[in-house]
Amino acid sequence: MTGSARSAVTLQVFGNALHGLANELQVSMIRAAYSPIIKEMFDCSAGLISPDGEYLALADGIPLQLGVLSTVARELAPLARDLGPGDILVTNDPATGSPHLNDYLTVAPVIVDGYLAGYVSTLMHHADVGGKTPGSMPADATELFAEGMRCPPVRLVRAGQVNEELMSVLLANSRLPDSMRGDLDAQIAGTLVGVQRMTQLVRRYGTTVFDRLRREYLDYSEALVRAELKDFRPGTYSAARTLELHHDPASAAELVRVHAEIRVADDGTLAIDLSGSDPQIALPFNVVLSNSRSAALVALRCFLSDELPMNAGIERCVRVTCLPGRVTNPDLPAPVGARAALAALVNEAMIDAMGQAHGSIRAAGSSGGTTMPYVWAHAGGILIDNSTTGGMGATARQAGESVVDNCVTNAMSYPNEVLEQDHPLLIEEVRLRRGSGGAGRHGGGDGLVRRVRFLADGMLSLRGYRTLGGPPGAGGGGEGAVSRWTLIRDGREQVLAPQQTGIATLPGDVLLIETPGGGGFGPEEGTSDGA
Repeated sequence: MTGSARSAVTLQVFGNALHGLANELQVSMIRAAYSPIIKEMFDCSAGLISPDGEYLALADGIPLQLGVLSTVARELAPLARDLGPGDILVTNDPATGSPHLNDYLTVAPVIVDGYLAGYVSTLMHHADVGGKTPGSMPADATELFAEGMRCPPVRLVRAGQVNEELMSVLLANSRLPDSMRGDLDAQIAGTLVGVQRMTQLVRRYGTTVFDRLRREYLDYSEALVRAELKDFRPGTYSAARTLELHHDPASAAELVRVHAEIRVADDGTLAIDLSGSDPQIALPFNVVLSNSRSAALVALRCFLSDELPMNAGIERCVRVTCLPGRVTNPDLPAPVGARAALAALVNEAMIDAMGQAHGSIRAAGSSGGTTMPYVWAHAGGILIDNSTTGGMGATARQAGESVVDNCVTNAMSYPNEVLEQDHPLLIEEVRLRRGSGGAGRHGGGDGLVRRVRFLADGMLSLRGYRTLGGPPGAGGGGEGAVSRWTLIRDGREQVLAPQQTGIATLPGDVLLIETPGGGGFGPEEGTSDGA
């Protein structure tokens, strides 16, 4: 074995150890969590960050949070340098890079014999953090203050001991304090597990060797990425997507547009500018820049080999910019609670533009958001159901998958049996929405039909999309079916606005959800089954 091959093997072993550690950290949080959105749907992430704020490894969690952990670590660097062993910073402030107020992030230093090896960072979606509606994601919020409590970076744990006074403030601003306490404890425990495991890894290699390897590992990863970026043709490419805003059945829908311009340099570096997107809006679909950056990284990942590690080697090859005051980089206190919908379309626009540069990989539009969730609050609790996914767009190579999340997320479905056990409702029907995928040489994936019967009084809020136009096809493929939300009471049907908030429900009411199919690819040459 040559010296270079031996070095590559060493770096692969080192990188796999980091990746395994990040996954162990995430699993620790999931197993210890209290609320279903974590223990059932896995809406959390974990990563290992270098002292320079570059991510060394990311757990196999939510891709949309890919660029968030490193962004927050860099933003908190001045504070983090003052942290000692056993200290943990916590924040949910979008000003530091948190995607929305439900997402609390932790940052903890890994200090071994005075050597700062890096940071452990976690992100967890908490079910309720205050605000005007249960679940803290009102679709009609006009400012951040309506979405919950904003927590600047503060030290929640000092030398391994929880600051109970600060904890009591956080819990007092949640409608589900027991759930939030359980989830915060799980997040703290997971963070400390990560610190412990990374400390063991540093001691195994020694501080000098560890420091050298983590630098070489990122350089090695960057070189692998740049080698594959040679498949992109130098030039400027662009694409756009639109999201309909419709929260009042009595008013017309509005459209908000995201625009991605990508410049491919001769060395393969991608410069992505989102400044052509619409100005920020007084509704919660704005996307903070850390999430826009994540959407870019996920898009690029779709064009790279599966074997390439997910770390700052990819991030070094992409520069994402956007003028302030746009929907993709809003000035606070703009609302951001429903940002996942627009972030998914940012990702689609980037995949479209990158596909133009790459040539061999093109994709049709998908269902329009990570999921199309609804929140139902009743006397016994708050349900956040992220199980209403749609169809993926077809590609030049294959048909779209049916009933899956958009590629910016990796969340799991809420099991129906557990859902019925936790809340007073019945899931009467769950099936594929056959034929909802767009036609084409490769058909789009089918959406979902879901019937939910409420068995108690409650308050319903929706966050749906694609009700006016379905996911677009590509290369001559057909459009996917639009989504539809219907409330059925005593046999009478009422079509709801897709982003409606504060809908009173009665026992026996049925919510019928029909999610979009994905767009088709290529002119139809017979029948392609997207299922």
